[in-house]
Amino acid sequence: MCLGCYKENKDNIEGYCLNCRKKLFDGKKVSHILNFDPPKESNYKDYQNKTKKLSISGVQLKYSMILDGKELKLTETGGQYILKPIPNADHILNKDQAPENEHLTMQIAAQVFGIETAENALIYFKDGSPAYITKRFDIKPEVGKYLQEDMAQASGKTRQSHGENFKYQGTYEDVGALITEQVSATVPALEAFFRQVLFNYIFSNDDAHLKNFSFIESPMGDNILSKAYDLVCTELHTPGGPETALDLYKGDNENEFYAREGRYGQVHFRELAKKIGVSPVRAAGIIFKLLNSSARVHEMVENSQLRIDAKEKYLSYYDSKIRVLGINELLIARKFKITKAKDFPPNIVVKVSFYRGRQPIVGKFVKELVADTHRVVNNLFAFVEEKNMDEYERTGDRALITVIDGDTVVKVV
Repeated sequence: MCLGCYKENKDNIEGYCLNCRKKLFDGKKVSHILNFDPPKESNYKDYQNKTKKLSISGVQLKYSMILDGKELKLTETGGQYILKPIPNADHILNKDQAPENEHLTMQIAAQVFGIETAENALIYFKDGSPAYITKRFDIKPEVGKYLQEDMAQASGKTRQSHGENFKYQGTYEDVGALITEQVSATVPALEAFFRQVLFNYIFSNDDAHLKNFSFIESPMGDNILSKAYDLVCTELHTPGGPETALDLYKGDNENEFYAREGRYGQVHFRELAKKIGVSPVRAAGIIFKLLNSSARVHEMVENSQLRIDAKEKYLSYYDSKIRVLGINELLIARKFKITKAKDFPPNIVVKVSFYRGRQPIVGKFVKELVADTHRVVNNLFAFVEEKNMDEYERTGDRALITVIDGDTVVKVV
């Protein structure tokens, strides 16, 4: 498997396939093994001397590198790549899995969900220990850099003005407002942002703070949303943290679903979409895509370089989020191969299973609307249980209808 994209290396080339070489190294044959060791006590001063402007984000050291011919080297200036070794913080669990965790999560985002991400790969030090490498996307092809501003900077939040936790102050709704204000192509940018927020929730990334979203200057000179970066399943390393780095919106824990489950459900993300200006139909499509790819996600995790126990944990966190987010109309339609709106709901007897606290029920979905609101908006479905079907067919009595909340459903068969 290629250490960049996990795909079979049909060219029988060790390390990176030709396509990943092209994206990461402009086609150059760069080794997947660095010619130096990771930072440790014996060489730490050398690292400091070569990369005096290294960046530290949380507990993760980041080193700057350049590609000199076909060789990657540490550098103080003119960096083209960012190198992240295994974190050295003692309180981090499974820290040896951190490089592949980030690589895997970034690849799932790009390959399965079409999220535009910074180019990245797994790479190894001379002693065999892994690191994560990513190509900087703010470097211009000719010379110089594209202007980049993260959301903390864009909102005027600094350590000096807002304290140590400045990058965690605000909501994702606030970030959506910044995007509306500063990006001319607002609709696709908001949809991309919404997709990334939901992705981070599903993949248990509780560190998607203000500095992990950015504006960047486009080749045309206008502001656009940058590629996604720093996507990682933080639950694998720091379990028991918050569900998200920022609140979705003010008062996001003040509804029935949160009171019952103590966590976000699909209803929260439909509300976030509404608040930032993503249409209900488009939001439903994004939710559908993110909830309808479990088989592909499982396949990529199994093909990854994570340890077996880390794979199991990673998938257990993912599966738990998929279950709590329920279903929607598009998922039901796909399940029963319905391609036309007039053919929904499926005219067959089905069994509906719920997330928790309720026994499965058997019956049929019917075309009645609940509360005169389209299902895409409220995710509520009219359902007649099997024991009431004959009488409903004969009388059409709405009192025989059971209202099903798609947010609480885990399976329809």
